[in-house]
Amino acid sequence: MVAKNRKTRKIITSTAKLIATVLVVAFLISKLGWGTIVDTVSGANPLWIAVGCVVFLVSGLLGVVQWRLLLTNRGLNIPFARAFKLYFVGMFFNNFIMGGIVGDAVKVASIRSQDGKGKVGFAATVLDRFAGLWAMCGFAIIGSLILLSRGMLTHGRVTTAVIALFAAFTLFAGIMLFLICKPLQSLFFTITEKFAFCRKLRVKEILSEMLIEAQDYKLLAAVAALAALTQFLRIGVHVLTAASLGLLTVENFQYFFIFVPIIAMLMTIPLPFGVREAAGGTLFSLAGFPREAAFIMGFLASLIGILVSLLGGIFFVTGKIYKSEK
Repeated sequence: MVAKNRKTRKIITSTAKLIATVLVVAFLISKLGWGTIVDTVSGANPLWIAVGCVVFLVSGLLGVVQWRLLLTNRGLNIPFARAFKLYFVGMFFNNFIMGGIVGDAVKVASIRSQDGKGKVGFAATVLDRFAGLWAMCGFAIIGSLILLSRGMLTHGRVTTAVIALFAAFTLFAGIMLFLICKPLQSLFFTITEKFAFCRKLRVKEILSEMLIEAQDYKLLAAVAALAALTQFLRIGVHVLTAASLGLLTVENFQYFFIFVPIIAMLMTIPLPFGVREAAGGTLFSLAGFPREAAFIMGFLASLIGILVSLLGGIFFVTGKIYKSEK
């Protein structure tokens, strides 16, 4: 009965998200005009789009290296080929199933079923996602500083977005400090162990898998470098999309380092397809980008990610991701 109710809720939730997706896309088409969308997309430079696909693919490869490094550090050493398949399957689900964490769950589930180390897979995947968001926040601060130095941070809503990113960066920095600082960990676990529901949820056991030894400088340096390069390339995909539409200028490039991280944060929330893209289009239009082109730019960038992640769909359909390749 419980399983049946769970399945029913899942169907209702998926249906609601699908309906929301259709409504959002339909609303944007009605607001922008189908003719405007076709004219803008047809005018895009296919060379920049192709380069964007290559850049996204390279960022995915670097993401595989980073995730596998974290798995190895947690005590699970899987072959690169299997890590590659699992990572791209995760990207496939994150792009096609309406929500940015479904793919992460698929990766963890595969590791749990094949290797019996679900907590290790969960810890490495969360750390992988956290490192990416932390790097994105770093780039956002750089972009914000460029705006400040140019005296361009005048629009109220843009200023609010920048302040929110600074707050997010501070939060992520605090989490990083907790992950490597034993006194903070001891204090936190002492408090949480006093609550029965924390013990029931095995908070200490799960979080302990995610802790990083402060003296493990090589791991921290490698993950930081990989995360920075990976997210730089992800931002680059949006920059190349803008270039394909003739929107990129010397005066507006810094906005990509501010707004793309906001979009990345929204991707951690199970929102319908189109909501994140619409939010990104709104932010870029507030920064002075042509309104119609700003929305279309966001959708084109998402389509590049969807196109490349189809590789993960092929891996999933073949079912070979569940075979331990040793």
